[in-house]
Amino acid sequence: MSKLLNYSLRKILICAGIVLVLSIPIYYFAISRLWQYEMDEHNVMLTTEAAREDSFLIIGAVTLLSVIFFIFLLGALIVMNRILSKKMWQPFYESLAEIRAFNLNQPHDIRFKKTGITEFDDLNTSLEKLLTANINIYNQQKEFADNASHELQTPLAVVQSKLDLLSQSEQLSDAQFQLIEEALLALSRVSRINKNLLLLTKIENSQFADKEQVNLSAALEELLSQLSFYFEEKELSLHLDITPGVMVEGNRILLEILLGNLLTNAVRHSSTPGEVHLSLHAGYISIKNSGKTPLLEEQLFKRFAITSSTTSGSGLGLALIKQISGRYGWKVEYKFESGFHVFRIGF
Repeated sequence: MSKLLNYSLRKILICAGIVLVLSIPIYYFAISRLWQYEMDEHNVMLTTEAAREDSFLIIGAVTLLSVIFFIFLLGALIVMNRILSKKMWQPFYESLAEIRAFNLNQPHDIRFKKTGITEFDDLNTSLEKLLTANINIYNQQKEFADNASHELQTPLAVVQSKLDLLSQSEQLSDAQFQLIEEALLALSRVSRINKNLLLLTKIENSQFADKEQVNLSAALEELLSQLSFYFEEKELSLHLDITPGVMVEGNRILLEILLGNLLTNAVRHSSTPGEVHLSLHAGYISIKNSGKTPLLEEQLFKRFAITSSTTSGSGLGLALIKQISGRYGWKVEYKFESGFHVFRIGF
């Protein structure tokens, strides 16, 4: 039974109990007076003891039967109330199931059934309008991000190429060369953000084939060899516990991006010098890296969110991890314990 029905039933039982407790002495007194009146009316004379026994027996029996009838009537009322309430609230639960099944990342036209109940029909109409408006806004924002990311690719590449050529000029002063290097660094970050946005768009649009068995252990070891320089540069000691031959089904490119973002995130948010502990076994992958303060969990997987005041990034790495994991139904967990950031993905 729902909480609402439990609440109403509880109130009914409390009210009925109060009425029953208060009514029994009043009912007993009224029957006693009626008994005495009938005895006096018909000039029936009984001994005091016999009168007391008879009156107590009859009045008690009548009172008990009335209480039993009251309880029976209350029980019937409760059963009827439950049946009617369940039937009456059925349209609400159907609408609630529709809303729970709705996914904004895979929107579809949502239509609620006509219930014949004015209040629920009005509620469903309002919900349809609200959801339709949200779907339209979401599609417009998504289309804008898609188009903007695609359109930015060419001008970004042109600007980067021109700056590269300019940096090779022999007429530049040291100050001018430094300015160009800073501009190239900022431009590189913008290009990385743009590529990540395009990647997120492709994931949302299901543009990656998923029917492939990937050796996650081999892919992880290959990435570690490629990123070994960054671990050495930041003085991070790497501790590995990798089970050979861990296989998962998915897209190789997406899984390599997920692993790469996990590793670069560990490097970025590690203290210097520090430690990184990486474990891969059948069913999960876990990465621990030393740190001083926990990340902001409420901002952790949001796009362009700042998760730490001590490091900088595009703000899309963890969003990609969450998006790829969600695509395969994997669970991503984060916690900060004993001076270590701990990310765990269960698959």
